[in-house]
Formats: sequence, structure tokens, C-alpha cells
Amino acid sequence: MRGKLILVFIGIICLFFILAVRLTYWTVNKGSEFETKVLGQQKHDSSVIPFERGKIYDRNGNILATNEKIYTLVLEPKNILLRKKKYEATTINALHEYFGFSKKNLKKVIEGNKDSYYVVYKKNMTYDEVAKFQKFLDMADDSTKGVSDAKKEKIESARQVKGISFEEDYKRIYPYNSLACRILGFTSSGNVGNWGIEQSYNEQLNGVNGRAYYYFNEELDQEQTVKEAKNGNSVVSTIDMQIQKIIEEKLNDFDSKIGSKVTNILVMDPQNGEILGMASSNPYDLNEPMDEKKLLSLYSQSEIDEMKAYTQEKEAEEASEEGAGEESSEETTEQEDKDTEKKKTIYDAFYELWRNAIISDTNEPGSTYKPFTVATGLESGALTGNESYFCTGSLMVGKRNIGCSHVHGNITLKDAVAKSCNVAMMNIAFNEGSETFYNYQNLFGFGRSTGIDLPGEAETKNLVYNASNYSNSVTLATNAFGQNFNCTMMQMAAGFCSLINGGNYYRPHIVKQIQNDGGDVVKDVGKEVLRKTVSEETSASIRSYMQETVENGTGTKAQIEGYTIGGKTGTAEKIPRNKKDYYVSFIGFTPVEKPELLVYVTIDEPNVSFQANAGLAVELEKSCMEEIVNVLGIKPAISTKE
Repeated sequence: MRGKLILVFIGIICLFFILAVRLTYWTVNKGSEFETKVLGQQKHDSSVIPFERGKIYDRNGNILATNEKIYTLVLEPKNILLRKKKYEATTINALHEYFGFSKKNLKKVIEGNKDSYYVVYKKNMTYDEVAKFQKFLDMADDSTKGVSDAKKEKIESARQVKGISFEEDYKRIYPYNSLACRILGFTSSGNVGNWGIEQSYNEQLNGVNGRAYYYFNEELDQEQTVKEAKNGNSVVSTIDMQIQKIIEEKLNDFDSKIGSKVTNILVMDPQNGEILGMASSNPYDLNEPMDEKKLLSLYSQSEIDEMKAYTQEKEAEEASEEGAGEESSEETTEQEDKDTEKKKTIYDAFYELWRNAIISDTNEPGSTYKPFTVATGLESGALTGNESYFCTGSLMVGKRNIGCSHVHGNITLKDAVAKSCNVAMMNIAFNEGSETFYNYQNLFGFGRSTGIDLPGEAETKNLVYNASNYSNSVTLATNAFGQNFNCTMMQMAAGFCSLINGGNYYRPHIVKQIQNDGGDVVKDVGKEVLRKTVSEETSASIRSYMQETVENGTGTKAQIEGYTIGGKTGTAEKIPRNKKDYYVSFIGFTPVEKPELLVYVTIDEPNVSFQANAGLAVELEKSCMEEIVNVLGIKPAISTKE
């Protein structure tokens, strides 16, 4: 029995010896091969390579929206705490020295996530911040031979810093802050465009992220495979930065001296539908779109505080479970609607700040519509151009006596436009008939989308009448001089351009060209004629009538020495009429012979005792136009030399 045990023992020893020999053999001769196979199958790491969002330029190549590289500091606690926390102190000290981070907080984060390889510690770090630290880390590769003790200490310190990396990204930057804010819009997290060009062209401006994959090759060297990011396309707008600066300066000057509920200025090229400038009151900084201080231009601090409280209340309600059952929900909702009808959240307030009033707000146009009424008559054959009218200061329509601004007496068709006679316009509309009047109103674009390439255009089809739904002769009469229907400024301007350019209704547009990352043109956005509105003959007549408006009518303050100017004033009494609040406007163009420039100004409830004064809009329009003609190189048509 004892002999058998000895044999078994010897057998076991021999077996272990054989295994040890084989293990030694494989370790010495095949170990690297196995290690290579294992490591070669492991993906060491990967990182996102962010795309760069396309830039936005003005028509002359000036950058209106661009990007700045930013960095996110990522900690790798698992690596920092290797070798019994050998690297922890030096890593924390380095981060404190270069960035001023709290040592206590760093230690808490690192040791509180000791098994993690990925902890985001700080976002939105600038290149300058990161570059200094990266230069320090790069010293780890330097030699310590023949250097000063101080530098040697620095090199040794850099070698002891572990578990730190930086992820690149881009931050949207608007170099001119609030300039063209409602044209450009802004971006939010994830490169999402909000309002303006940023929203309309979000898909074109965005690119596709790339990714870098790191792994060990068969020689145990770390290699990487890179799928490059595809950057977004850039957008060249139709905006002229010089013109935009002019109209914003003039608007701000007006607001500081007089002010209004809101003042708007729109500049277009009548020959192609390009928008050269667009501005409204209360601009905001695109780099800080949610700055609550900006809301103080629209609301009092107490109102802002109420909105913030209501916002928190609403968010709490939405986060909680549904309250009462179906039986009481209808009654509760009805009561809540009554209680909260006028309440706003803070987001509602910002919405009001960001929206573009020129395309989103509607108002009765007032007398700026009168040229359309006359053009309808000339184009349809209801007018010959030789008509005259007798104005007693009012006209009885049905049971309603509708007034005019003055008793004009005998007045020609041209003077009816120049002197802005309501009585003449009502008679013209009656002569045209409701079907013709409303068909042409639709042709001119009222009640229809302009097709502008900006978000937020108001839906107006229910804000105008047509031949089948107009209520009575009073409706037709008041519509003839721009009352009792609503439109946007953009609708008015686009239709007006067709009146003065020979009858071509161009789609108004804000983008001129799309370019790829290399600057090559991907798409040209040229002029697009949507329809024909009037003949060249009718257009010429309307231009001459509006030249008379500026030379001898209601718009004489719009005159600029040496230039032929045409235009039309508007004074619309707002609803309710008894409040005597007015929306005043002036739309002007030059040169009369072939218009190259249109400037449209509206002032909603000017801060003056007598609001029904279109002269305010005329003066503001002139102050803009007399500088813009120089920017565009429009020469005087009339010599000013004595």
C-alpha cells in the first residue's frame, strides 16, 4: 500500500514537472503570440470627433456666425488611483495649479468614482486654458539630462500625472452679439437651430460626427483608425452687414428718443426679392439668448418674478401624476383656463423676445394698401387712369358714414394716391366689384404665405376676406384703404415690390448661397418669380403716383436731394378704435425709374401724444435710405449742381 502511494506521489510530481516545463515553454516561446492575439482583439478606446457647424456670412463675406473650439475635462479615476494612489496627489496638484480647481473636491470626485474610467469634471474650457496645461503634460516626454533642477522637477511631476483627457467640441459664436439677431437665430445644446437662419437651414449647417478608434496591433503598438467628421455647409445670406448696422443704429436712436410698442425696419431689393436688412425693437444678444436682464426691456422685475414662479408651478404640475379623475377634469381645466388666461411662463416671455415681428406679427396695413387698390383697377380695366373723384370728407356706405382725413374736393386718380383719399379708394373698389378686388388681393399675396426661408411666418388666410365671404359693402369699402384685414410686413413688402418692379412677384429670401466646408458652391439661391401681378404699364403708373406722394403728397419728408423717390404713408387705427392707438408706416423706394431699393418702416403705437402721425415713419425711413443708397452705390438721378 505504501509503495502504491509513493508511485502515485511520484506520478503527480512528474505531471506537475511536465506542466511546468510546458508552461515555461509557452511563456518563453509563445507568450508574446498569445498576448498579441488577446490584445489585438481588444478595443482600447474610442472618442468622438465633433463636426464643425457651418458658418453664416453676409452677402460680402463678413462672418455673422462662427464657432470656437471648446474642451471638456475628463477624469479617469481608475487610472489615477493605480499603484496604491501613486499618481493621485501629483495629478490633483497639477489640476489645482493650472486651473485653480479645489483639491478637496477633486479628491472627493476621484475617490468617489474609483472604478470609473470616465467622469466629466469641467465643460466649456477655452483653448488658452487647455493649451497651458497640455504644454505641461507634454514635458513628460522631455529628457532630464542637462536641465536645471527646477525643470527636472517639472518633468518628473508631469510624468506622475495620469488619468486626464480633454474632449474637443465647438461653441457657437456670434461676433456682433445682437446684430441681425432675429435674422440669424441661435443654437441650443446638440447643435439645434432656434429661430432665423439657424433653424431654417439647420440640416445644411450641421455635419456628421467622426470617431477615432484606438487598438493594439500585432506588434503591440497602439494604433488608431479614424473616421473623419464631416463638417456642415456654410450659408451666405442676402444681408448686407453695413445696411444692417445702419438700420439698427437708426432704430435704436428712434427708440431712445421717442420709442413705441415695437418699431420695425425692412430693406429689400425689389428686383429679386433679396432681403438686405431687417430689424425690430428690443434686440437680444445671440451669445446670451436667455439673459433674463434683457426681459427688463419688455417687462418689469415683478412681472418677471411672477413668470418665473408660474413656470416652476407649471413644471411641477407636469412632473406630478394626474390629479382628479375624468369626472372633474373638465370643470378643473375650465377654471384653470379662466385663472391662467393672462399668465405667462418665462419661456413665453423669451418667445416674445426671440420672434421676428416682421414675419410673425400681423396688423391692418392702412393706407400703404391704397396703391394695390388702384393697381387692381388699372390692371382689371375698371380704371383708365383719367378718373377724378369728389371728396366731401366722408362717404355714406350703407348705414355707416366712413370718413376721410381731409375734404379733398375734386381729386384726380394720381392725387387720390398722393393725398391718400379714402373716399376715392372706396369708389374705386365699388367700381371694381368684390370679386375682382379680392382676387387681386390674393394675387398680390395677402392671405398667402410669402414662402420666405425663415421660420415663424404668420398664417393669414383667415385674416382677409374673399369674394364669397366678405360681409357687406362696408367690408369692401374699408378694405379699399387698408382697414378691416391684417397682413404681415413681409407680405406687404413682397407684394409692393411686384407693384414697382414691373409686376414680378419674387419669393422673398434671406439666403443667397450654400457652400461646403471647402468654400465650393453647393447651391445658388437665385431669384424666383412666383407669379405675375401687374403689367409694366400699370407698374409705371403706380410708381409715378407714389413719386407724387413724396413730391407733393403725404410723404414729402422722404425727399432726398438728387434722388427720385416714391412711397406711400400708412396710418392705421387699431382695434378697439376708441382707444386711438395707431400703427403708422411708410414704404419707400428709389430710383423711381427702376427701383433698386425698398425701405419699409412701421411704428406700432409711438410714444407720442398724437399717434396718428405717419411722418414719424417717413422721417425714420429717410434717415435709413439716405445712407443705404451710398452703401449700394445708387447714384443720384438728378444733378444737384447749381
